[in-house]
Amino acid sequence: MNMKTWRRSFNIFLLAAGVVLGSGCHSSGLNPNKQYATVSVFMEGRRGESLPVHIGQDPTPIYVAPEALLTEEDLEKATLLDNPDGTYGIQLTFNDHGKLVLDMQTTSNKGRHLVIFAKFPPKGWKEPKEDAAPAVEKPGAGKSRASAWLAAPLIPGNGFSSGSLLFAPDASHEEAELIVRGLNNMVAAMNKMDN
Repeated sequence: MNMKTWRRSFNIFLLAAGVVLGSGCHSSGLNPNKQYATVSVFMEGRRGESLPVHIGQDPTPIYVAPEALLTEEDLEKATLLDNPDGTYGIQLTFNDHGKLVLDMQTTSNKGRHLVIFAKFPPKGWKEPKEDAAPAVEKPGAGKSRASAWLAAPLIPGNGFSSGSLLFAPDASHEEAELIVRGLNNMVAAMNKMDN
């Protein structure tokens, strides 16, 4: 690993830590007035060798390989696509490295699932303390999330060779907007650090 690659990896780690911790914006170089998000795309793993996760209300777990194939580091942009019927999707468009990984991994793993996870804490969000009492929710209030397993799209017969991944997220429209805006802010911040 050359010095520039190592520095970029370390800087991305600091950016991601700032997103997770919420309070690290000043020291990590992130603008505290912007919302940031991270994304991880995993390959479906094998039962017994992988972590089981649930997406949405589906009671059947899907097993997730331990290491992400793609992250926000491989992202070129994120787009929220609204359909006329009221449904919506998130499209992740990857950079050259991300396109290559997506094509190679999905071509050789047809019939398996990609599993997508995102962290999208709102501005000013703080990681809850482990010993803190759970927040009391008002009746009828929606549960606020800072991260979620979003989707597990099936890899089609020809893989994902277009360099982009479109999926219907298990997220409200408001959460989808936060995710897309946060990912694009993160990509812009990483690109600024590279220049």
